[in-house]
Amino acid sequence: MEKTDRYTLLFGGIISLIFGILLFTRPGASLSLVMLLVGLSWFIWGIVVLLGIFIDKTAWGWKLFGGAIGIAAGLLVLQNPLASTVAVPAVLAIILGIFGVLIGISALIAAFQGEGWSTGIFGAVSLVIGLLMMFNSIFAGQALIIVTAVLLVIQGGIGVIMAIFNR
Repeated sequence: MEKTDRYTLLFGGIISLIFGILLFTRPGASLSLVMLLVGLSWFIWGIVVLLGIFIDKTAWGWKLFGGAIGIAAGLLVLQNPLASTVAVPAVLAIILGIFGVLIGISALIAAFQGEGWSTGIFGAVSLVIGLLMMFNSIFAGQALIIVTAVLLVIQGGIGVIMAIFNR
C-alpha cells in the first residue's frame, strides 16, 4: 500500500471513529452538526447546479429543478436544524420500512409459488420489520442512529488497523 493511501485510510478511520463515538455519547448534538453540514452542502450543491446551467445547457430543465430542490432543502434544514435532527432519521426509517414491506410481500409471494419455507420466513420477518419501521418511525430512526454509530466505529477501527499494519 502506498504511503498516501495509508495516510488517507488512517485519516478516514480516525474520522469514522470520532463520529461513531460522538453518535454514541452525544447523539443529539452530533446529529445537529451533521444536519447543519448536510443542509449547507445541499444549499451549495443547488447553487452550483444552477450556475452549471450557464456552462452546459443540456438538460437545463432537470438542472433547474435539481438546483431549486437542493437550495430549498438546504434552506429548510439550515432554518430548522433541530427539527431536521428528528425528522430526517424518521423519514429514512419510513422509506426503509416501505422497502421492507415490499421485499416482504414479494418474498411471501415467491414462497407461495414454490420457493420454500426459508423464503416465506424471510418475507414474513421483512414484512414485520418494515411495518414496525413505518409505524414507529421515531424509534426506528433512533435505532438507525445506533446502528450507524456501531458501523462507523467498526469501519474506523478496521481502517486504522489496516493503515497501521498493512505495509
